Amino acid sequence: MTAALPACGDLAEHPLPRLLLDLYRQRWRGALVLRREGVEKRVVLRDGVPVMAESNLPSETLGIQLLDAGRITREDYARLVETVKRKRCKEGVALLGLELVGPKDLFEALKQQVRRRLLDCLGWSRGAFALEPGDGPDDANAFRCDPVPLVQEAVAIHWSGAALRAALAARMQSYPVATPRTEAIAQRLHRDADVDRVVAGVGGADTLGALLGDGYSPTALAAAFVLDAVGALAFAEAPPAAVEEGAPAPHAGPDFEFVVAPRAGAAPRKPSADPPGKSRAALAAADRQAAALRDEITALHAALGDKDHYALLGVDRGAQPGAIRRAYVAAAKRFHPDAVARMGLADMRHAAEAVFGRIAEAHEVLSDAARRNDYDRSLDAGGEDVDAARLVQAEALYRKAEILLRGGNFTGALEFLRPAVALWPEEPAYQSALGWSLYKKSPADPKAAREHLEQAIALDAFDAVAHFRLGMVLRALGETQRADEALAQARRLDPKVRS
Repeated sequence: MTAALPACGDLAEHPLPRLLLDLYRQRWRGALVLRREGVEKRVVLRDGVPVMAESNLPSETLGIQLLDAGRITREDYARLVETVKRKRCKEGVALLGLELVGPKDLFEALKQQVRRRLLDCLGWSRGAFALEPGDGPDDANAFRCDPVPLVQEAVAIHWSGAALRAALAARMQSYPVATPRTEAIAQRLHRDADVDRVVAGVGGADTLGALLGDGYSPTALAAAFVLDAVGALAFAEAPPAAVEEGAPAPHAGPDFEFVVAPRAGAAPRKPSADPPGKSRAALAAADRQAAALRDEITALHAALGDKDHYALLGVDRGAQPGAIRRAYVAAAKRFHPDAVARMGLADMRHAAEAVFGRIAEAHEVLSDAARRNDYDRSLDAGGEDVDAARLVQAEALYRKAEILLRGGNFTGALEFLRPAVALWPEEPAYQSALGWSLYKKSPADPKAAREHLEQAIALDAFDAVAHFRLGMVLRALGETQRADEALAQARRLDPKVRS
C-alpha cells in the first residue's frame, strides 16, 4: 500500500531526512522545494534519488565551490561571472567554454554540489517544503546522489542521540528481522565497528533497543534509523528463534509507514507525573550544558588561528580515516550553528559558524589522502609555513567576499568575512569589510559594525575608508559629533574617499 505524501508542509512536522527517504521508497519523481528564512533550495528527484539541487545561496554556486577548493583562481572566477552574465548561460557551460575545467572535473564538481547542498538543508529543523511532481531533465541521472548514506551522515551530524532514539521509539521493544533489502541497503551505509555490530545483530536474540545499547556511535544510530525508514527491516514481537518453524515471517507493516520524528535536538517529552523538582533539576542541567558550550565555542573561536586541522578535530596525526570521520561527526553535532541555536545560544551563531567552518575544512582536507599529505608536509616545514597557509586561506575568503561586496550582496559576503577575520584578526582590511557588511546587511547591526571598524582603525590609523565607514555607522547610531570627526579624518587622509 502506498501512503500519499502531503503536497506541502512544515519541516518541524515532517523532518526532511524522513521525508527524503519516504520519497525514495515511493520512487517519486519531481522537485522538492525547500524554504527557510530567505533561503530556497530546489531538489530534483528521479525515482526517489536526488539528481540535481539548486540554491539561491551565493556561497553554494559552482564557481565559489571550485574557487574554495583551489580549482580556479580569483581571476578565473571573475571571468566566469562576466561570461555567465554576458551570455546568460549556466556556470557549467561557461566553465567548459572558458576551458577552466575539463568535462570529467565538471562532472565530479556537479555531483559534489548536489551532495553539499542537500547535506546542509538536511539539518534544518524548521522551514517549509513543497512537492512538485514531474519528470525533470533527462540527463540528470548523471549526478545521482545516493540518499541512503547521505541521510545517515546528515542525521548523525544534525540530530542528537535522544532525537534518533525517539525516532526509533516505536521499534525499540521489537526484534529486527532481515528482509530481502537488508543486505543491499546495509552495503550502502557508512560503516564503522558499531554499524557492523548493528547489522550483524539483525535476526538475533536482541530487541532493537538492546542491540543499540547506550554507547553506540551516532553513525550506528543513524544507520538503524535509515534501515527502518527505507523498509529494509521487518520487526517481530518475539526473537526469530522463538517463532515456530514454518510459521509466516513477521510482516514489516505497510510498505510506506510514516513516523514523524521529533524536531532535531528536541528534548524528550517528560511524563506529566514528573515532580516539579525534577523539572527544575533538568532545566538547571540544561542551563549548565548551554553555559559549558558557550565557553567552549568562545575559547575555540578565540584560538582558531592557533589550531591546526588535527587539533580542531581532537585527533593525533596518525589517526586513521575512520577516527577522523568519527571525530568530525562528534564535533559537527556539537558546534553546528543549528545545534548551537537549539541549545538557546542564538547569540553565539556567528562564532559557531566560524568554528564549524574550520572544522568542516579540517575534515575535508584530512579525509583526502593527497590533500592530507600536502598538509602534513606544511606542518613538518614549521610554524611559519602553517601561518602562511592560514593567511592564504584567509585571503582567499576575503577575495570571495570582495566579489559579493561589489555586487551589493552584504549578507552573502558575511559568510566569508567572518571566517577570514577568525583566521587572521590582525588584518585591518578584513575587520573593515566585516564591519561595513554588518552595517549594510538587512537588518543592519551597527553596534557590531562599530566594533570591527574601530578594530580596523586601531590596526591601521591611516585607513581613510575605515574612518569613512565608521563615520557612517556612528551617524546611524546617533553619535553626530563623533561621526563628523571620523568623516573629517577620512577626508583629510583621502579627499576622494568612498566606502
